[in-house]
Amino acid sequence: MKWLKDLYVGEKAGTKAPRLLRAAERGKKSKFDKNWLIVLSGYPKAQLDLMSVKESRNKAYQGEKLSVVGLAANRAEAFALVEKMANDCLKATGTAELKAYFAGQPLVNWREVSV
Repeated sequence: MKWLKDLYVGEKAGTKAPRLLRAAERGKKSKFDKNWLIVLSGYPKAQLDLMSVKESRNKAYQGEKLSVVGLAANRAEAFALVEKMANDCLKATGTAELKAYFAGQPLVNWREVSV
């Protein structure tokens, strides 16, 4: 996995973000499995995908480099973060092309993420 250097983190996920990052990166079952990742979509017409940490361990994603741009404690918080991302993108570029906006920002190893 690659992580957005200035990762979007929800309020509830913020207190446990460093442990959540470690758990997601390890790819093993943990108490953080019900937390949500916001990743750049692999589909050409889609922009972002929401998936649980548990789902990110699915065999379909092994070997695929997921680009994580946000962490949320639950699905509702993930939707709120996507709204914040869209607003930030709109202010910065004048469009809602989230995939292009985040592709132009640095993706790093999980240890280098600022949370």
